[in-house]
Amino acid sequence: MAKNILLVHCSPRMGGNSSRLADEFERGATEAGNTVTRISVGNARIGGCKACEYCFKHEGECCQKDDMQELYPLLHQADVIVYATPMYYYNFPAQMRAFQDRMFCGIAKPFGISQTALLLCFEDKDATTCEPALASFDVAANYCKQEVLGKVIVNNVYEKGAIEGNPGLEEAYELGKSIS
Repeated sequence: MAKNILLVHCSPRMGGNSSRLADEFERGATEAGNTVTRISVGNARIGGCKACEYCFKHEGECCQKDDMQELYPLLHQADVIVYATPMYYYNFPAQMRAFQDRMFCGIAKPFGISQTALLLCFEDKDATTCEPALASFDVAANYCKQEVLGKVIVNNVYEKGAIEGNPGLEEAYELGKSIS
């Protein structure tokens, strides 16, 4: 059965390495018959959660009126959420964290996203430097009761285009194609 996939690109750099991973994932997922909605939070105007709990008193509505308002309906329609992101300073970029923080209102009005995946790329030659970020991803998926469908991890890429020819692009494609 085809899925509604929300592909969240988290880098402010368009056309970079994480964008290429997202391209290949999207190609595979679309070929498998899924509906993919791709959003970019890298340059979106999204403030962090204020922990005000306004959403609990207003059926999941957030008090902040920023770009996140356009994204909430997409979160409610999604079966799967996939993050395509670089790693900055050994963690996810602030843009991704703000987006995830604002998903807090999904506790008051659940999104119903049952599956997730991660497409991660970063500059460091040591592939183990991403382990804290992976642990954070796993804890969040577990808390949200989301099955992790897969992770594509590509290290040693920084300059735009450095990922071309990397086996991670095929892995991203195959991950997308495996979802049905």
